[in-house]
Amino acid sequence: MKKVVSIDIGSTWTKGGLFVLDDSRLSLVKKAAYPTTQNNLVQGFTRVLAKLLDKDDQASWPQLAGEAEVYFSSSAKGGLGIAAIGLVPDLTLNLARLAAMSAGGKVISSFAFSLTRKDLTELERLQPDIILFSGGTDGGNTKYLLENAHRLKDSKLICPIIYAGNRSVAEDVADIMQNKEVIVTENLMPEIGQVNIEPAREKIREVFLKRIIHGRGLSEIVDLFGSQPRPTPLAVLELIAAIPGFNPEWSDLVAIDVGGATTDLYSNTESYLETDTVVLKGLREPRVKRTVEGDLGMRVSACYLKETGRAYIEERLQEMGIEINQMENFLSKISMDSGYLPTTETEMRLEQILAETCIYYAFLRHAGSWKEVYTPQGKVYVQTGKDLRRIRSIVGSGGFLSAGFSAEVINHPLDKLRHYGNEYKLLPEKAILYRDKDYLFPLLGNLVEKYPAEATALALASVEIINEEVERHA
Repeated sequence: MKKVVSIDIGSTWTKGGLFVLDDSRLSLVKKAAYPTTQNNLVQGFTRVLAKLLDKDDQASWPQLAGEAEVYFSSSAKGGLGIAAIGLVPDLTLNLARLAAMSAGGKVISSFAFSLTRKDLTELERLQPDIILFSGGTDGGNTKYLLENAHRLKDSKLICPIIYAGNRSVAEDVADIMQNKEVIVTENLMPEIGQVNIEPAREKIREVFLKRIIHGRGLSEIVDLFGSQPRPTPLAVLELIAAIPGFNPEWSDLVAIDVGGATTDLYSNTESYLETDTVVLKGLREPRVKRTVEGDLGMRVSACYLKETGRAYIEERLQEMGIEINQMENFLSKISMDSGYLPTTETEMRLEQILAETCIYYAFLRHAGSWKEVYTPQGKVYVQTGKDLRRIRSIVGSGGFLSAGFSAEVINHPLDKLRHYGNEYKLLPEKAILYRDKDYLFPLLGNLVEKYPAEATALALASVEIINEEVERHA
């Protein structure tokens, strides 16, 4: 029997689990949590590890080492903020966003074509952790790339710049920006229609490791336990990617994590099925995809959620017979105290509305759509984005959804989206809803690289069904 510890250092809480591996079966023994110690992440990490190993919370490193295999992840600071610079929004810029989000980062701004003075001022104000600079196929456009390289050279930006564009000018771009930290990798789109995300994703992860380990005091943990931290969203993405390989019945899967600061949505399903009547516009999106929404959160980002989701919130308040001033009062409470929990039935319904709003907009942005177009050959549908119609399982995770929810919390936003504008949204039509009742997905994501079969088996064993299978049509 082997002891395995997994710890996730979040922006608010550091959470951990002690597992035992016995005869190729992974089991949860206990969980522990401690408020994240932002100034020195090691302090909170040590407290959680000591609790899991039944040691005194003032235990020294030698007392904790050797007790178990230790793996950990971090989303402290909310993850790396990435600014994406590309050429055509529908192609290279969209690819840059996909690469950033699949690496566990969050895209805080994006720019197409030539950078203007206004763009550079905005970049300097945001001070991103990374700039992902891409554009052009190999041997293709170079004009904008060279122009933007000169403008970035003259900027006040101090963050690393990952260049993942046309390789024909890669050396020129690096030479121009000699005064910056430039990391050159393979082109995100070497040929039209050819997607090459993995090299850029790996470079983003390397920057994450450098910044988190050396900038946040985690080098002690790495030296002692010999494991590197993973970006939390990347850990969850790898878990979602691995599940169908060991459990084919889960081959079409969505997981949604509604948190206090962001809402993350992960999908694992074929993005486009070519037929005589459906034509794809833009990129064919990857089978495994993550999107993160920084304006959709139930505590830290509640003020942004109120603005983003105003129409949905007001409509739901009217349907539930709740006054808008009651929502305003509730938002004031949770803005002042992010740990505040509902104490009345009305506040619980207000909390539900906030969760529904996060889910509504997360699916709106993640899912693709069809538009009718008439051609000489007849009517066809032009698809943009990802097709989620074949999704069979939706897992709710994160504070609100892991704690327990009714099927309405997910079904109501999806039903409303089916009548969004003049588009046919490609949403799940037949899905079973589950909840990650012990909030294990981030912890098991840390273990999936070494113990893929065991981690995916426990992930599915720990979810709880919310509804029976329901078929829904637009």
